Amino acid sequence: MKMTRWLLPFLVVPMLLAGCGGTTKAVSGGSEGPATLSRQSGSAYLRGLNELRNGDYAKSMETLQAVARGPSYVRYTALARLRLADALFYQEQFDEAAEGYRGFIELNASDPNLHYAYFRLAESRVRSIAGDFLLMPPSDRRDPQRVWAALNLLDDFVGRFPNSPHIDEALVLRARMARTVSSYEMEVARFYMSRKKPAGAVNRIRRLMKTVPSVFRDEATHLALVEALAAAKDGAGLERQCQTYQELFPAGRYRSKVSKACASVVGRTAQWNDTGIQTDGG
Repeated sequence: MKMTRWLLPFLVVPMLLAGCGGTTKAVSGGSEGPATLSRQSGSAYLRGLNELRNGDYAKSMETLQAVARGPSYVRYTALARLRLADALFYQEQFDEAAEGYRGFIELNASDPNLHYAYFRLAESRVRSIAGDFLLMPPSDRRDPQRVWAALNLLDDFVGRFPNSPHIDEALVLRARMARTVSSYEMEVARFYMSRKKPAGAVNRIRRLMKTVPSVFRDEATHLALVEALAAAKDGAGLERQCQTYQELFPAGRYRSKVSKACASVVGRTAQWNDTGIQTDGG
């Protein structure tokens, strides 16, 4: 993983001190005045940053931990804590990194790097999901709540920081998590249908459509809901869903299947012609 891309945006403040004098000793918060302490912290922070960039994680964390123990009024104290979370992220310790980013968010609500911490928190949750979770058949997945949690964090980031430079990456990750959640929930719905429990399938599909808005535009999901409502003999719900399907997908590829499933209720207000297109009755 290349780190330069992530680190450069946060070098603006430290670079201002790069030419300043001062020792590079570990920061201990002794009797030095605020200005001296700030210079020492900045110098140590830069050293830890370079160690992180070079992949010397153990040394970098040792250096940054010394800076992170400094007083809160020193700018580099918070930055060091953020970089410690980065160090964990780069070592693929994603759960630990997520806690580091969360801690930074809780303690630095007005920090200009807040959008970055939110994004990295969400990305850490995505990456903490075992790789085999995304490869195994949905019925074998044991921890869907982790995927839901990652999706919720990405939704939160997109809502809070629509102008963040990380927004495009977040949207890609969110689409990935939405597909994974949808796959899992639809597998559960199919399980209910196979066990002759269509009401359970209806509830699962409706929940998915409500909580993952992008799914609402998926024609196959609407077909599944139509078939589940028909199997549940929910006439009122089926009639509404048939109308919704027709409005969203007037020339949809599943119109013949929907026409068949809707046959029992569509005659109340309209009829379907032989191509599956709904027309006014009369």
